[in-house]
Amino acid sequence: MKKAHFIFAFLFSFMYASAQDISLSGTIKESASKARIADASISLFDENKKLIVGAMSNDAGEFDLKKLKSGSYVLSIKFIGYTQKDTTVQLLKNRKHDLGDIFLISGHQQINEVNVIASNSGQQHQSDKQVYQANQYKSAVGGTALDIIKNLPSITLDGNGELLVRGNKGLIVLINGTPTLLDAQTILNQVSANDVKEVEFISSPRAQYDPDGKGGMINIKTNKPSSDGFAWLMNLQYGLPSIDDYDNLERQKRFGSDISFQYKRNKLDIQGSLNYLRNDNAGFRDGYVYTIIGDKKTMFPSQGERSFDKYNYGARLNTTYQFADNQKIQLGFLASKKFQDRVADIYYNNQSISTIDGSTIHRLRYFNPNLQNKQGKFYLVDLNYQLSLNKKHSLDIGLVYEHADIYGSTNNGNIENGNDTIQWTRNTYTNPLNGVRASAQHQVKLSDNSELISGYQIRRDGQRGDFRYLGREYGQRDFELIPEFSGKMNAENIVHALFSQFNRSYTNTNIALGLRYEFYKRDVLLVDAKEEYPYQTHQLYPSFDIKHKLDKGWELKMSASRRVQRNNNFELNPIPEREHSETLERGDAELLPEFVTNFETGVIKKFMQGLLFSNVYYQHSKNPIQRINSVYADTILHRVFTNADYARRYGLEVGGEWKPTSSLKLLLGANTYNYKIEGAVLDYVNAYKNSDWVYAINASGMLNLPRQWTAAVDVNYLSDRPTLQGIDSRFITPNFSLSKSFYQGAVTAQVQWKNIELGNWGVNEQRITTYANDFFTTTNYVYEKNIILLNLNFNIKKLNNILRLPKSEFGEKEF
Repeated sequence: MKKAHFIFAFLFSFMYASAQDISLSGTIKESASKARIADASISLFDENKKLIVGAMSNDAGEFDLKKLKSGSYVLSIKFIGYTQKDTTVQLLKNRKHDLGDIFLISGHQQINEVNVIASNSGQQHQSDKQVYQANQYKSAVGGTALDIIKNLPSITLDGNGELLVRGNKGLIVLINGTPTLLDAQTILNQVSANDVKEVEFISSPRAQYDPDGKGGMINIKTNKPSSDGFAWLMNLQYGLPSIDDYDNLERQKRFGSDISFQYKRNKLDIQGSLNYLRNDNAGFRDGYVYTIIGDKKTMFPSQGERSFDKYNYGARLNTTYQFADNQKIQLGFLASKKFQDRVADIYYNNQSISTIDGSTIHRLRYFNPNLQNKQGKFYLVDLNYQLSLNKKHSLDIGLVYEHADIYGSTNNGNIENGNDTIQWTRNTYTNPLNGVRASAQHQVKLSDNSELISGYQIRRDGQRGDFRYLGREYGQRDFELIPEFSGKMNAENIVHALFSQFNRSYTNTNIALGLRYEFYKRDVLLVDAKEEYPYQTHQLYPSFDIKHKLDKGWELKMSASRRVQRNNNFELNPIPEREHSETLERGDAELLPEFVTNFETGVIKKFMQGLLFSNVYYQHSKNPIQRINSVYADTILHRVFTNADYARRYGLEVGGEWKPTSSLKLLLGANTYNYKIEGAVLDYVNAYKNSDWVYAINASGMLNLPRQWTAAVDVNYLSDRPTLQGIDSRFITPNFSLSKSFYQGAVTAQVQWKNIELGNWGVNEQRITTYANDFFTTTNYVYEKNIILLNLNFNIKKLNNILRLPKSEFGEKEF
């Protein structure tokens, strides 16, 4: 695939070489769909309302006004079917001015005063969060919110599909400010990427937010109506046949559709969406394991298929009603279904030898067909009421209910000599979850530039799991229940929280101080064994952040916080599960939460064509949660969750965006940190320790070409990472997309080339290695490369306006 390598390098160099200087520029877009508007009328007037220059936007909705003088002007933009927009601009000497995206809407004329010093940015850095516009990540079109999140500067996605924030697992996800009990990957896969307007990343959340998640939190903000009336968006996706399916048994299927609508009328706002996505992936795995028990060493290399059949669908509805200027109510619903089949049909070549003289004790070849199924139905209801009592005091009351119907199975067989079934095992489980959150907070304005937010929150959730392990040996007809690997587990969590958050703004400085108190109680009950594992704790979670504006576009910020990574019920479940032939997995009901202390400081530099940021951070973790291996039997590893003693990391991240022209935009996020972990685990005599430097890069570029063509490319790279018992290899995924808009942006067609194979770089592959004095295991997971997806996007409201039949304007007036 050397050609692909050179093509990919050429795309970057071509984008970079396309830069050119301008004096005043912008891009005209439709407010609801963000589609570009061609042939819009551009006029620039001086203070005496004298026309200085006029132009038309090109096919990409862009305009360039050159050779202008400094001073104050009014930029007037007109297009048939849309309201004229007048914007006051202050042009400075010897500067290049870029207004970025300018949106035209249906409604009253808007006049905005703007002192143009920097271009409109696809990202904003506030004192407590970073905000990213979703439409700048073209490779996410037709996918899910997860495809957007993985491109953010501080976030990477590993080969297991887990999100890492500066190397941390544990990210809390909010949808329009509403928290959820589901893990980040599950909830993000239920939200269509086309339904996301912007993403807020909060690395050090303030006191009014849950302290859960050592990686911080993500708030997904969905599209909302900007003017009265209906607006409809629809996207269709189809995946071409696999280029290389690794001889997997079944053909991969990839297709999907999502449709969203927005309605606004007077005091009522409604947003809704429906989505379906089928996204199968071919794959292959190649592994090698050995164990040592006494004077016998058993080796079992393996190879075979590891593929995924996946689909999900869902519906979302949010409604806001403004009773009066001082009060409104919001009601939201989310319902979705997720399905996944993981096929791991593996061929083993086992050999046992004596560690004394090397003689062969036993040799066996066998086939291990394995099918793991996971399914879930997820429901969420969110109710929020906001009331302003007067100019100083306001109340916010919220209630959230969640239900998740989670169930699945694992079928595992051992077949010798091609057709002799020696053993079949079957794990089945049901593990429904119910949870409720309630909150009440009071906000008081102490002065024009300071406020105090205080409140109470309660969270309660519970699961009732039923786990059954069935086995059938050679010669048996029926499956039999194996009690030692079966059982029922009940888990309940309750959190009471009190918090107070003080925020103060000065001319150039913002300061925030917060303190949160929590009482946390956890009860785990093994029903059949009648064993209880209670845990409770009282904790304080302080937080602090400050942001100060310096001269010449520089800003300085600093933050510190204490957080917690609570144990989920999967990690706490001690009932074993046979995931496949070589592993037996279980949790630990006495696992401790991981307590984390974070500190970071950084600078932000804004300039005409973009911005640059840099952060230095330090994190210390007590009781870091790890998944480790030990020897269960000569051909079976025991995989269990446990706590190490401590971990720490310190690092540097840099990133930003650069827009050398109105048509070219480059985004970069780079992160490097030193990670160290140490602890005594299980029955091993010596404590484990491991440390190393880790690197991660997220880079992307977007080029607007003539005639409404757009090209985009992105790369996600994650280097080798140390774990308590070994190392996870690097992971790299490059992507490319090419889009063409029609009918003034009402229709957009796109082709995506995902996981581009680049020679021997090992794209979309990850090797996981762990070892101890009595075992060694390494497995290389190869995921599908060169996936081609076709997308077709419709802005139905805009398309209707464009295709509307002509009528006699004067005749109708006379009539």
